[in-house]
Amino acid sequence: MEGEAYFDVVWKQFRKNRIAVWMLWIVVALFLVGIFAPVLASNQPYWFREPDGTLRFPWLVSLFNADTAIDFVFNSALILFFPWLAATLFFNQRARGRGVPGRRRLGMALLLFFAGVAVAVPACHVVRPDNKYFARDFKRDQIQGQGSGSYTLIPYGPLEVDLDTVFKVPLYRKTADFARYRDNQIHLMGTDDSGRDVLTRLLYGTRISITIGIVAVSIYLTIGICIGAVAGYFGGRVDMMISRVIEIVLLFPSFFLILTLVALIGPSIYIIMIVIGLTNWPTTARLTRGEFLKQRSIDYVQAARGLGASNVRVMFRHILPNALSPAFVSAPFGIAGAIVTEATLSVLGFGARPPAPSWGSLLYLSVQNYAHWWFTVFAGLSIFLTMTVFNIVGNGLRDAMDPRLKGTQ
Repeated sequence: MEGEAYFDVVWKQFRKNRIAVWMLWIVVALFLVGIFAPVLASNQPYWFREPDGTLRFPWLVSLFNADTAIDFVFNSALILFFPWLAATLFFNQRARGRGVPGRRRLGMALLLFFAGVAVAVPACHVVRPDNKYFARDFKRDQIQGQGSGSYTLIPYGPLEVDLDTVFKVPLYRKTADFARYRDNQIHLMGTDDSGRDVLTRLLYGTRISITIGIVAVSIYLTIGICIGAVAGYFGGRVDMMISRVIEIVLLFPSFFLILTLVALIGPSIYIIMIVIGLTNWPTTARLTRGEFLKQRSIDYVQAARGLGASNVRVMFRHILPNALSPAFVSAPFGIAGAIVTEATLSVLGFGARPPAPSWGSLLYLSVQNYAHWWFTVFAGLSIFLTMTVFNIVGNGLRDAMDPRLKGTQ
């Protein structure tokens, strides 16, 4: 083990847990489903040839004119994905030849992706074309012989309403007697109260669930780590004051605070993310504080101080990398908890603003009428499996980062 970095040791320990590794790949698949949802399901054709021979690209135009801000961010990530993948493969080969460790190459690739998305979002907003196909029904035009096109595997949009197919059971097939449908079109998971395809809404609902989990956890991890670092490093009165603030914040139940704000302002996933982030940081702060209290008396900290390093440099350059384990372990559990919170609020009617697709909104429909069992089954399974996956990954990280396991290699 001599000469290995700490995170290399953690990764080796984590890989011994085969189930946790499989679950990690499922987490990656969930992110890819969120990014590639328009590739899988859309009511806009990839291309459409008019009777006069004019070729149009409605699907690409729809990417730049998303229905919600979250969809626009994910669509920007989709547009960026393949250029990023090509650049990552190119630079990975060069970095590997120079002996750069795999974890560093992965970190650089992820950093490049998120930085690219941050640039792509405003860039796509500036260059996006007008959505002149918004009100056009290309499927009906094709059925009536007014052109031809190529559609996604699931030819339905997440907000596409069809009052002829309200509350239809899974595997329902609409015949060609209806002008807007072809014989091979089927609703694999049925339809909701507005005739919208349930499978399509589940795919796009992945975006909302992932966003709520990642954003809320990022907010409270950032706050908790910074406040816990200050409390643990300086100790004394600073620690005492921060500890009292933590105890006060712990008195506010995030769930009921969200309900209160939603009642005053209205349903919004942004309120959910912000409130979860601003009320769940005390646990992370306590964990980080405990690690800093242990680390600040170790010799390497005293050596850094003796060499004239500032408090900020000692805290965030020397101690913080050795004190992040508890925060990393809590992150997957926090993401799962945030997803469940949004689903619970949606069941109560306070979640994502309709008609935005979310797993919780499908559960809300099942509460209104238990005869429509497919909402409970498909949305409930999606939430349950996602929670299970993140919890298993969290358990795997906890076991891998436990110092007592290092000597077992």
